[in-house]
Amino acid sequence: MKKPEFDYQIRKSARRKTISITVHPDNRIVVSAPASCSKKNILLFVEKKSDWIHGAIQANLQRARQNRQRRFETGEKLLFLGREYILRVDRGSPPDVFLTGGFICVRLASEGAPEPLEVKNHLLEWYVARALDKVKEKLPHYADWIGVNPHFVTIKSLKSRWGSCSVHGRISLAWNIIMAPEAVLDYLVVHELCHMVHHNHSAHYWDLVASILPDHRQSRKWLRENGGLLQL
Repeated sequence: MKKPEFDYQIRKSARRKTISITVHPDNRIVVSAPASCSKKNILLFVEKKSDWIHGAIQANLQRARQNRQRRFETGEKLLFLGREYILRVDRGSPPDVFLTGGFICVRLASEGAPEPLEVKNHLLEWYVARALDKVKEKLPHYADWIGVNPHFVTIKSLKSRWGSCSVHGRISLAWNIIMAPEAVLDYLVVHELCHMVHHNHSAHYWDLVASILPDHRQSRKWLRENGGLLQL
């Protein structure tokens, strides 16, 4: 056996019966295995799946390259609540960003050719506001269901995760979750609220999540496979 060309993190669980591999959008690789599984067997499994892992890494890099090439001009595709929209940039007053039909329209008040950074900033402000509105809409329902009372919620840029919850009940969620389907957004809200009961990812924690969202694994799978697309 030879060491793989990539690094990976091993997570063991007494509840797990099989080995699985997750390649996250940032190309972080996590191998989940039963608690009794030996390092040798894990390595054999990783070697067996190495072609698939390399393919997933390359797909992430390709998506990242496509996102870096965004010009923020009319005709580009953007996601909102899991649906693909066409960006339309024009001039008018007052400046605004709004949905109409299958378009996300950015209306700029300034003269001359639109600057990509100006368009991006308007879009980012709009996405953040929509994410906050949607999270505030969902939070009371799920908080009441779980029996918790979050003290503060904020929407921000998060590089390595979709959300966080402090021991004091301060919840932070990434602005770009508003690009995901609504069921995925529900899962992310519930995920953080459940951390107010269990400050870990124990079996009790996941049982609580499942009691509220029995299909939460589908949302987690969607994020693993499509999380790299949730970018400006």
